[in-house]
Amino acid sequence: MAQKADLQRLQGAAGEITAEAAIRHKTADIEAEAAAEQAQAVADWQARQKVAAVEERLDDEFDDNFDDDETIRDLESKRLAALKARFNKEKEFHAQGHGEYREICEEEFLKEVCGSMHVAVHFYHDEFFRCKIVDKHLREIAYNHKMCKFLKINADKAPFFVTKLGIQVLPTVAVFNDGKVVDLLMGFEDIGGKDEFRTAVLEHWLATQGCIKLKKGCTPHGDCCDDESEKSDDDDEVHFGDDD
Repeated sequence: MAQKADLQRLQGAAGEITAEAAIRHKTADIEAEAAAEQAQAVADWQARQKVAAVEERLDDEFDDNFDDDETIRDLESKRLAALKARFNKEKEFHAQGHGEYREICEEEFLKEVCGSMHVAVHFYHDEFFRCKIVDKHLREIAYNHKMCKFLKINADKAPFFVTKLGIQVLPTVAVFNDGKVVDLLMGFEDIGGKDEFRTAVLEHWLATQGCIKLKKGCTPHGDCCDDESEKSDDDDEVHFGDDD
């Protein structure tokens, strides 16, 4: 009987041990499962945070790019408008005879001079060497400065305007603004008194009369001017009516 009781106690103890072990295993499984769920939750949260950060960055980049596109479109629109305005202005100048150096007769003088806001007229004589020098420079200036109309007229064939303007020296360049005389360049005295001068020297004189505009950085008596040129053999001004 004692042995049977001992066996029953052993069996009971073994059952308790087995139950405790089962409970421990079950608890461990539950804890492991809970830990895994928690880790997955943390991973999901971190993933969502990363996605949110990426989406926010993309939104910012989109906004920035949109702003840049708006700015670019605005600049392109303004540039296109400026180009159209410039084209229309140049078309208008061309219709008025700008952009070239043309000869006119006395009958055309008033129409040409009053037909544009800015006009420069060279009164010349065929036999005067300095008139040919002015021709060379004005031909280049006319091409580069289309806001002013550049003309030439034979002084022998325009006695009325020669007298009216008081021209006594040839060559003379008369500048008109809206049909009114602004100034007269008689001979070369006001541009250094020398035959060998750069086109920029005459450009500066014309710019001071307001009939052309100089490029930025080009100033009177600067590098673009040549005030140190040597005089030619024909040093004196030629007066209108004098012989060669």
